[in-house]
Amino acid sequence: MQESAISQQNQIITMTDELLQESDVIPIASIEGFDTGSVPAGDLAEIKNLGEALNDLDQNILEEEGKISALKANRKKIAEELLPDLMEKVGLKLIQLNDDTKIQLNDFVDARIKDPQTAFDWLRETNNDSIIKNQLSITLGRDQDALAKEIQDLIEESFSVTADAKISIHHATLKSFCRDALDNPELAESLPREAFGIYQGTRAKITR
Repeated sequence: MQESAISQQNQIITMTDELLQESDVIPIASIEGFDTGSVPAGDLAEIKNLGEALNDLDQNILEEEGKISALKANRKKIAEELLPDLMEKVGLKLIQLNDDTKIQLNDFVDARIKDPQTAFDWLRETNNDSIIKNQLSITLGRDQDALAKEIQDLIEESFSVTADAKISIHHATLKSFCRDALDNPELAESLPREAFGIYQGTRAKITR
């Protein structure tokens, strides 16, 4: 019986492992079913209180993250719609408030490739493919360090490994290129904006 109690206590201790998934968490009611006679009542009460506090904090974090998302969406609407529309209506690009705070309108271009095939084909056809990055990923076993080093020095088909090729463009490079392409009449006319996911507008910026 004593051995069984020790085993049960060890199981409880194991349940606090940080690496456990949510599905491994045992409800407090289930834990109370074990023989906890050797655990001080004050400690058990504190464990329960801390567990409830942790759960409350998790809920609060979710609520606050939701509030932050709403605040960001509201800020985006004011900065990219309401302020630019009103300032452009009255012909202002820059305004200084009484506290020396400045509100300035800046044009911006954002982009996120949505149709890689169309976007990359267009870049190659217009000789702008220098911004494309090629990434080669090779999957090896844990005991193949020596082979990994050898392949790193010289990749050959004879190694018979599975390799995945990936082409991409750095986000900052993509934004910069799209901004320049839109300013180039020759490129702007044929630029597949939807494939590049181009988002263009004017944004109000607060400076102090």
